[in-house]
This record gives sequence, structure tokens and C-alpha cells, in this order.
Amino acid sequence: MYNNNGGDNMRSMTGYGRIEKIIDNYNYSVEIKSLNGKYMNLKTSLSGIFSSLELKVQELLKTFFSRGNVNIFIDIRFINADDFVELDSGLIKSYYAALTKIKEELSLEENITLDLLTKFRDVIKIKIDDEKAEEIWKGLTEVIKETAHKVIEFQENEGKNLKAVLNDYLDKLETYVSDIEKESFKIKDFYREKLKNDIKSILSPEIETDAGRLETEVAVIAQRADISEEIERLKIHISRFREVMNSKDESVGQQLDFLAQEMHREFNTIGSKSKNIIITDGSVDGRIVVNKIKEQVQNIY
Repeated sequence: MYNNNGGDNMRSMTGYGRIEKIIDNYNYSVEIKSLNGKYMNLKTSLSGIFSSLELKVQELLKTFFSRGNVNIFIDIRFINADDFVELDSGLIKSYYAALTKIKEELSLEENITLDLLTKFRDVIKIKIDDEKAEEIWKGLTEVIKETAHKVIEFQENEGKNLKAVLNDYLDKLETYVSDIEKESFKIKDFYREKLKNDIKSILSPEIETDAGRLETEVAVIAQRADISEEIERLKIHISRFREVMNSKDESVGQQLDFLAQEMHREFNTIGSKSKNIIITDGSVDGRIVVNKIKEQVQNIY
């Protein structure tokens, strides 16, 4: 599997490269396009006379790409005349005899032309012996490798752009988490006031509230609404997300997708636990940004 041995390794799955090169007696043109995809999906476009090379082409591409939709278009042309074309004289004579018989029996006036005869399959065959096939594959391998490296360079440049976007999103998440954490320190006071107001709306003003009982109820409610664990896990996930983006792992997209799902889960839990409008709004804002992250992550290798 391809590895660039260090550096900024995060790659987008979107890439493009095209190279045309003459090697020995052949003009090779190779174009590779890659798009995002959860699994590896290879499509090759290779003219019929070289179809025997298709499996080799796919195996070679798998050493450079492990995910995404990868399409490769290959065109190989002969520069100098060579003994590649073979005429089946017996077959063409048989076609001519059969056409002549039809013409006589049906009293047709049309001429039997060379153009008509060469339209029959297998009359003219292209023959490539093992030695020439190996020579063609050797040159094609070189051009495919050069094109694949060009695609990877494209993907890495796109990866840098994606990293910049994701870092901006992570900065926003850290701000939301910080704001939520600051507000979470006021949870007991928030529920104490809320409970007092609820009691006042139900009981007569003359009835005094049991302060001890009130504090007990506040403590119980605050415990249920405690979001300290979710906040700590969010901090860990955000930190880990940055570490993975900056790691030298070849494929990070799936790890980042998992972390994004976990962050979404934590923000969702915070929103469901808290009745504090500032915390609730923060959890909504956090989920919106995480959804944007998830969209970007789908295109990361």
C-alpha cells in the first residue's frame, strides 16, 4: 500500500491526474479520477485488445488506493508499424464464396467489396505475443504509477484544505463547550430559583418553604442534569480529532467519522439533560457544526 513516509498525510478522496508518455514503441495515455466512497470501487476503461491487462491494472491501483470510487482510462497506441495484424485468409475466402453464392442465387447486382468483407468479425485479428505483451505492461506500469502519484498529490492538497476547514469547525466546538461548561457551574442556582418559583406558583404565600427539603430536591434535580461527564468527553473527542488529523496514519477518514458521531451523541445528551436555555442553545449549535464536520469527513481518506 502506498505511503508517503511522513509529512501531511491526510488525503481527500477527490483527485485527478493525467499523463501521456511515449515509451519504446508505444504511446501511453492514462487518466485517473477518484471520488469519495465508503468502499473501494474500481472501474477500468481499456480497449479490447488489451483487456487481458485489466486485472493487472486493478491490482496495481489497489497498491495506491484503498477507498473511494476510482476510474482509470487507458489508451495505448502503436507508434511504428509492427507485425501485430494477422489476416485469416481462409475465413475471408469462405465469406467471399458465401456472399458470391447469395448474389448469384438472388440475382443481386451489388459488388462484394473489401469494405464489406472486413466488417466480418475475426477476419482481421490483432496478435500480441507474450514478449510484446510484457513489454507493453512494463511501460503501462510506469505510466500508471506516475499518474497515481499525481492523483495522490492532488488528494493531499485537497486534504490540506479540508484540514483548515475542520480546524475552524473544531475551534467553534471548543468555544461552545467552554460556554456550556461555564453555564453548567450555575446549574444548582438555576434549579433552586426555578424550583422556588414553581413552589410559589402552587402554594399560598403564607406557607413557608422548608429550606432543607428544598436543597435536597435541588441536589437531586442537579444530579440528574449534571453534564460534567459529557463535557469532559467532548473535550477528549475534540483533542483526539485533532491528533488523528495530524497523524501519519494512511487512512483517517473512518476514525474521524466515528469521533464526529461520538461528539454528536454528547451534544445530544447535553441538550436532553438540561433545561437551561444557554446550555440547550449551545448543544444545538454544537450539533449543527458536528453535522458540517461529518459532511466534510465523508471525503477524507
